Amino acid sequence: MSSTRKKIVESSILLFNSKGLANVRLQDIAEYNKISPGNLTYHFKTKKDLMDYIIYVMIRKLVENEAKQKKLLNTNFDLYEIFKNHLYFIISYRFFFRDILEILNLVPNAKSIFIDIIKGNEKFIKAYVKIALEQGYFKKESFKEQYSTFAKNSWAIVNSSLTKWEIFDDSKSKYSNTIIEIMSFHYPYLTKKGLDRYKNKKESISKQITKDFKDL
Repeated sequence: MSSTRKKIVESSILLFNSKGLANVRLQDIAEYNKISPGNLTYHFKTKKDLMDYIIYVMIRKLVENEAKQKKLLNTNFDLYEIFKNHLYFIISYRFFFRDILEILNLVPNAKSIFIDIIKGNEKFIKAYVKIALEQGYFKKESFKEQYSTFAKNSWAIVNSSLTKWEIFDDSKSKYSNTIIEIMSFHYPYLTKKGLDRYKNKKESISKQITKDFKDL
């Protein structure tokens, strides 16, 4: 990818995240990068072409993240580390999940990508819960399919929390608030062993989030 093409893609994601897909024109992206509209359309003739390429970049990043998550799940049980890459991906491409109906109007085949991400999220949570149970960090199920329901609902929890903090807090701390809140949804499921491990780490995790998410 050429440096100009890379700048266009990265700035487009930034603008889509902050302003919403419908509110960003190709002209806005050109002005942001201080290039001519002709220079931009040399790389991406239409907004659809640009979105197609961003989705391609997303898929590559998703595959990379899945490999990292699998490795983390097999080597340790650190709630923050396990979720960091997962949440970083969702926050980095926030507009894709928030503006999905507009994206589908522009790029109909994005539907299959969206479905794959949702299913991948559920699969990841189930694997995470399985290891947490095996290592004694999660309580046994109180009723059948309890953790399957937990895995299915996790997507809604993540996105509703992100939306909430986008509205309530426009500072950098919104990501810290979001992640701490998402992690707090796990607490009712944690055993004493699990609670003891994470109760005292809340402050250090908050500082780590500020460091890890500083460029978003």
